[in-house]
This record gives sequence, C-alpha cells and structure tokens, in this order.
Amino acid sequence: MDPKKPDILFVCYGNVCRSPMAEGLAKFLIGSNARIESAGLAPMLNGAAPEAIATLRQMYDVDISHHAPKSIADIQLDLFEHVIVLDVYVFEALKKLYPSFAKKLTLWDIEDPFGQAMSAYRKTAEKIERMIENNLVPLYSA
Repeated sequence: MDPKKPDILFVCYGNVCRSPMAEGLAKFLIGSNARIESAGLAPMLNGAAPEAIATLRQMYDVDISHHAPKSIADIQLDLFEHVIVLDVYVFEALKKLYPSFAKKLTLWDIEDPFGQAMSAYRKTAEKIERMIENNLVPLYSA
C-alpha cells in the first residue's frame, strides 16, 4: 500500500449491490489517486448482484463482474482514511462493533436496490455517482 495514497472503504450490508457499485464508480471517477475497496456487514452471494454488474456496465462501461464480497470483519479498518457507510442500519452497527473507528465513519444513506427492478439499480448508481462527484472527486483529483 502506498502511504501517500488515501484509502477509501465503502460498506453496505451484503457487499453485493451498493458498496461494489460505489467501489467501481469511485475507481472510475477518481482513478489511481486513492486505494478503494468495499466490504459488507454480512456478505452474501459469491459475487456482485447481476443487476449491479449490468447497471454499471450499461451506464458507465465499468466492469465489477470480478467482485468478490468481503466481510468488514476481515478488513483492517485502521488502514482506511475514509469509511463510507451506505445505510443507517450498517452505520449504527459499525459504531457499536468498532467504537474506536466511529470518527472515521461517514454515512451516505442510499436505498438498497437488492431484489428490485433495474430502475432501482439505476437510481442507486446515479445517487452514488453524485455523492462521489460531490464529496470525493474534489478531494482526490490529481
């Protein structure tokens, strides 16, 4: 890990929709100016949701098909400058599980599209894109 490079971790519940979408979009929008990863409170499935993969491919030509869900329990939180949590439930759970890292947590309350129509995935991707553009791109542009 490059000590000069800031690190961003996106966290949602299952690490199959929102956080992999956020990871893929942040890598696309920020590039190599930060190390970007994602994890879940309770990882599900064997990869990103097919709808999340299709949405990013269609809307941004971003490929997250290689994504492998990870548990927040397997992540060394002290390596991350920013831990962006994508819903209130996970945010509150992380504050209880990792109280010493509560100051690093930032809440972006974004609805989980899991199990919904493709339009919900598109709305989620658009919200995540706006949040990255407004909050992270200005910090990490070259």
